[in-house]
Amino acid sequence: MNPEKSLPRRSMLLGAAATVGGGLALSACAAQPSDSAAPSTAADASAPAGTPVRVGKLSEVKVGATATGTANGKTVVIFRPADQKVLAYDATCTHAGCPVAPSGQNFECPCHGSAFKGADGSVITGPARSPLAPLTAAIDGDWITVTA
Repeated sequence: MNPEKSLPRRSMLLGAAATVGGGLALSACAAQPSDSAAPSTAADASAPAGTPVRVGKLSEVKVGATATGTANGKTVVIFRPADQKVLAYDATCTHAGCPVAPSGQNFECPCHGSAFKGADGSVITGPARSPLAPLTAAIDGDWITVTA
């Protein structure tokens, strides 16, 4: 996967097909949903708030890279710091609300030049003064899930 682009639509559609076929449990590194709750997909716009949504394939985000996706209609940015760990943030810049974009291991705002660390969402350069809002991210088999 090219870290400068969003997760492919094909991944989101494959996620929808996989979810229809049966529920998958989240990995042990995140809170477990109830047995009856399965992660939904970005294609499922009606997923209730607090439901994990598949935003793309884990294999499409290399360790140390960033990506962007959609969870419950909200644009999210992803950072993969380790083989079995992913982090997610709301992609809304805390300065003026523009969407930030992947840039190597960080995220940059094209509107006013703010930059944020992928590792913790903190501000590298302003004018933003507040970090990106963290979201719950997990690895679910071959998928990255985000709760937004």
